[in-house]
Amino acid sequence: YTITFYLIIDFMKKDSSPSIYDTVVSMAKNFFTSISSTEDAEDDEPVDLNLGALNKLHDNSPTVIFIFNHKTLTYDYFSDNIKEVMGHDHQDFLNGGLKFAMSLVHPDHTKIYNRHILPMMFKYYMTYAFKGKNKDLRFSYTFKIQKKNGEYMWALHHMNAIKTNTLGLPVLTKLHMMDVTTLKTDDNINITISLKEEDNCFKPIYSRIFSTQNTFSFSDRELEILELIAQGKTSEEISKILSISKHTVITHRRNMLDKSKVKNSSELI
Repeated sequence: YTITFYLIIDFMKKDSSPSIYDTVVSMAKNFFTSISSTEDAEDDEPVDLNLGALNKLHDNSPTVIFIFNHKTLTYDYFSDNIKEVMGHDHQDFLNGGLKFAMSLVHPDHTKIYNRHILPMMFKYYMTYAFKGKNKDLRFSYTFKIQKKNGEYMWALHHMNAIKTNTLGLPVLTKLHMMDVTTLKTDDNINITISLKEEDNCFKPIYSRIFSTQNTFSFSDRELEILELIAQGKTSEEISKILSISKHTVITHRRNMLDKSKVKNSSELI
């Protein structure tokens, strides 16, 4: 977990990335290989997908369903009704894969996803892979995506793994997407992470709102302190490790809480 956190911090330090697609490729390459020397772990049980039934089910539906393949960074399935929602044909996504899909994300949202949303997702993937519970995680998030006519719509995604490998990492994830433009009352990106409990109901374990108008960035010193906080170090211990005063550490911690609009260090991590 410590190795994973350092990799996450490294990506958060970067001011930007050429695209969300490039960030996913880089993070997947670093994170997945850091867990095991086996480059391609075997998959768990096969998934039986009745794609014909899925297509019929989503005729005239406002909900688009698609299945993402983490190994190939392509889509194994994309429902036909994407054309009704976005104007793009489902073959555009099947042929273009993740690179095409992420090219449609609003530019103002790319930095937030690269620096915060994607590292957070990988952090939870890694943590719950060890617990063998990645299939019990659900990510719900919003962002603006461009339709074929050039207009942007607010899209709500629900994502969960339907197939993992022997390391517990996702191989296939199923996503549901809806146009929620008429329901959004602000211009913020929302993310909620939920976990399926014993009663088979999903209950939120993490929720965060990111402003697209006032994005924040942590300084290198703040990120160093954040790394040490994640390791359980106290302010006094951090001051000795970094050779700065305890007062300076406390000031940096306060500034990070103010920037990120969270209440405590646990939410900050």
